[in-house]
Amino acid sequence: MPVRKNGTPPVRDVAKRTSRGRKAYIVPTERNANGFVAGESFLERNHLLLLSLQPGLMRVSDQAVCIDLDNQTLVASRDDLPKKAGKKVASYTADSEYERSDGVIGVCESKPRTFLGKHAAKHALAEKILASYGKPFVTLTEEQFSPVFVSNLENLKKALSTAQQQQAADAIEKLRPALLRQERWQTQALKEWADLSRADIFFGLAYGVLRADLTQPLFADAAWVEAAYGSLDHLQFVEL
Repeated sequence: MPVRKNGTPPVRDVAKRTSRGRKAYIVPTERNANGFVAGESFLERNHLLLLSLQPGLMRVSDQAVCIDLDNQTLVASRDDLPKKAGKKVASYTADSEYERSDGVIGVCESKPRTFLGKHAAKHALAEKILASYGKPFVTLTEEQFSPVFVSNLENLKKALSTAQQQQAADAIEKLRPALLRQERWQTQALKEWADLSRADIFFGLAYGVLRADLTQPLFADAAWVEAAYGSLDHLQFVEL
C-alpha cells in the first residue's frame, strides 16, 4: 500500500483501513502531493479516476473535508469535532475535494443512486454548509459510469503515463498524415490506414489530437474519431 508522505493528511485515511477487512482502491495522480488518492469503493475509485483526468483541475484530495452537521461548520479533522452529551456531534466526511484552475475549491461525493434517497436531508444540509464556505458540492453516482466508460477512462490514464511518453509521441506522428488526409474517420479504418494500435488511438485522445464520445465503445464497427486540434473538451466529463 502506498505511504502518504507529503501534503495535508486526509480526515480519514482509507488507504490504512484494509486491516479492518476493507479494501482501498488506489488511483495514481500528479494532482495530489502524495502521488495518489484512495477510495473505499470501486465507485469512489472510478470517480477519483475521472477527477485525475478531467482538464481544469489542479488538485484532487481524498477524504479531505469534515463537516460538523450539528453546528454547521467545517473542522480540520474528526478529532476537532465538539461533543454533545458526551458524544461527538453528527458529522459527515466527503469523499473528495478538488481545486479548479480558477481557484474554486469544490467537494465531490460518491454514492449509489439508491443511497441518496435515504439520506437526502443529510446531503442537503452538507450542501448548504459547504455553500456557506464558498465550496460547490456535487454528488456522482454510478449512472453514467458504464463499464465501457470506465474502461475508456482506464486506458486514457495509461496513455498519460510518463513511462509511455515516447510511444505517445510516435503515435501522434503516425496520426498527423491521416488527419491531414481527412478530419473524421471510422476508428477501425483509421487504425488500418495509419497502421495504429488501440493504444495509439488512446494516445491521440489523451493528448488532444483526436476526439470521440468516450461513453461509447471506440472500436465498434460504427465508431468514429475526429481531429481535436489540441482541444481537450472531450475530456470534460462532468460539470464541476
